[in-house]
Amino acid sequence: MRYFIFKKLFDYIWKNADKGDKKVKEKEIKPEGIIKKEYSIPLIKNEIIKYKSKELKFNIYYDEKIISRPAIIDIHGGGWRYGDKDLNDNFCFHLAKKGFNVVSLSYTLAYKAKLVNQLQEIHYLINHLYKNNDKYSLDTSSLFLTGDSAGGELAFLYTAIIVNNFKYGEIFKIYNKNNIEIKGIALNHATCYLKDLGEFPDHKILSSICRYGIKRMLYGPFFKYRKIYRKTDPNDIFPTSNPFPPILILTSKGDKLYSYQSILLNDDCNLYGIKHKFINLDNPKAIHVFNVLYPNLEDSIHFNNEICNFFKEEINKTTDIK
Repeated sequence: MRYFIFKKLFDYIWKNADKGDKKVKEKEIKPEGIIKKEYSIPLIKNEIIKYKSKELKFNIYYDEKIISRPAIIDIHGGGWRYGDKDLNDNFCFHLAKKGFNVVSLSYTLAYKAKLVNQLQEIHYLINHLYKNNDKYSLDTSSLFLTGDSAGGELAFLYTAIIVNNFKYGEIFKIYNKNNIEIKGIALNHATCYLKDLGEFPDHKILSSICRYGIKRMLYGPFFKYRKIYRKTDPNDIFPTSNPFPPILILTSKGDKLYSYQSILLNDDCNLYGIKHKFINLDNPKAIHVFNVLYPNLEDSIHFNNEICNFFKEEINKTTDIK
């Protein structure tokens, strides 16, 4: 019964979000000189993985010259239940304007897919891009991930699996056979802590419904007994992790989740010695993922420049070593 109520509530939230997002996208002005190309590849199942969809759709945002440039994989948010490869169009156009080729994808959404299925599809795409980097004009030797909200959690967890593949590869059925290396990740108002997600201090009944519903949606029934349930939050992963790529944590005072998501992530990075940069915009009007929704705002331009400059610093460090 709780899960049924949760599904109805969650669908209502994202149905209304879709209407609002469409209005926002129509008003935003895209930067000139950037083109968007759409692609689709089959999701070929094997003896280990049976994908929830038959094809995987993705976009690549290029400079109009279509030259090989460092690659950013952008993983959209939407509570794991909403969104597609076009949701963050405006944001991706702006990142591409700063010297990157940006890839966005449509991963299979909950309830059809669980968290592990979404991660496997992200891995499938990145493997495909690695094998066909010349075809898509991508410099995969400089590969970066960014994600907002739920997409930030997917970006974080995917990176953790790749970095600690000898420990987590079998659990998630994600094997790093192509030696994928992620140079850095930008987590934008990310919801990386799943065990306490759905907590509403002033609403005990709503908290009971949402805490259970989110976990049931992401992990499946009897989630507490599943191995991945104990291998997803940063404080599960950091204590025994291999060296993590640098993390950029972005949040703002207008984000209702920031006090127990981004700030907690910053605290855990400090505690476990994870190289990172923390940016907390002191503006109560800067709402959750504002820089993705409204990339032309002054604060958004600042945030998105921080993402690109953070990634460029990592590229320069690699270049200096060579």
